[in-house]
Amino acid sequence: MLVLLDEDAYFGEMLSAYVRSSEYAERFSIRVFTSMDEGVRFVEQTKEPLIIMVHESLMPLPDAVFGLKPGCTVVISDSAREGGLLEYPIMFKYQPLDRLLSGITAHYNEFFAGEPLRGNRGAKTVAVYSAVGGTGKTVTAVHLAYQLAQQGERVFCLGLELLPSRAWYVQEGAEETESFSQLLYYAKTAPALISSKLEGLKRKHPDCKFDYVPPSMHLKELAEMEASDLKHMLQGIEATRMYDRIVIDLDSAPHAATREAIQEADLVLWLLLDDCVHLSKNAELLRSWTAGERTTDWLHRVRFVHNKNAGQAVNRFEAYGFANSSELPYVPEWKGVGRVEDMMSPAFALAAAGLVRAGGEGSRYR
Repeated sequence: MLVLLDEDAYFGEMLSAYVRSSEYAERFSIRVFTSMDEGVRFVEQTKEPLIIMVHESLMPLPDAVFGLKPGCTVVISDSAREGGLLEYPIMFKYQPLDRLLSGITAHYNEFFAGEPLRGNRGAKTVAVYSAVGGTGKTVTAVHLAYQLAQQGERVFCLGLELLPSRAWYVQEGAEETESFSQLLYYAKTAPALISSKLEGLKRKHPDCKFDYVPPSMHLKELAEMEASDLKHMLQGIEATRMYDRIVIDLDSAPHAATREAIQEADLVLWLLLDDCVHLSKNAELLRSWTAGERTTDWLHRVRFVHNKNAGQAVNRFEAYGFANSSELPYVPEWKGVGRVEDMMSPAFALAAAGLVRAGGEGSRYR
């Protein structure tokens, strides 16, 4: 339970309305008190763990409040300053409410890493892949994540390109440039902590409304990422139980982590272009992956997609082993753009989400 002690009644009403109408309703119930005496009385009588948000003007709290039950205390301030003691951090009251609650959740999870705050959802994983760069993987992944979020799903978008398309993923501060490195560190050394640490590493895209961790700034660490590292990341994200869908933007290079994602995903959107060289490379890679394998159960979860479809195809996809069953449209406006914001296409987003909503067997490879 989240308990706010603040004489500012308007802020209390605003925070309560936001919590009850947002994804935080799955993790928090909230009580607001403008009277210190009433708030302290409630805290003393409540048996469940509490997160206490107290305005700095009401500090210090009575000694009786501390040590009553597991929980944590956060001080909120009218001034944009950070600091305080490790146990009682100070957070800016007037920052966006999702960032304020995310910071509070991250603080709680630091203290109770064994029992972090969780939601009640179960995530399905969609991997977007092609064996050749420039096929439109990132554009497809971002549009897919955006549209699913618009349709009410909670979505996490994980960018794994060696050279990430950073323009799609907003980074607000220098500290965020190392967020992926920290996530990878926990995947390698303490995977059980990922579900509790993720809250402090993730960000919500201001326009697309999906969650993400800013992509890695270090090419080498991505190139050396092992299959087990990615598996731990996905398990940690799923363990938060906050997401309906995890969308992975994979790198084209056939690294171990790429294979892991393709083999373990609930659905793979494998993008193909109407180009003979492109089709040959994809077919060759897929043959090399399946040759000699005792099982190719993962193939039925692959949906091959003709991306940038402008009408009549020049190549026969069947001749390369692909009985193409799906398509995404060619968008003429994307020939030249000055900002990624200009590349958002509602029609393309709907088409991408339609591939996921369609369900069923994906593979059309022979």
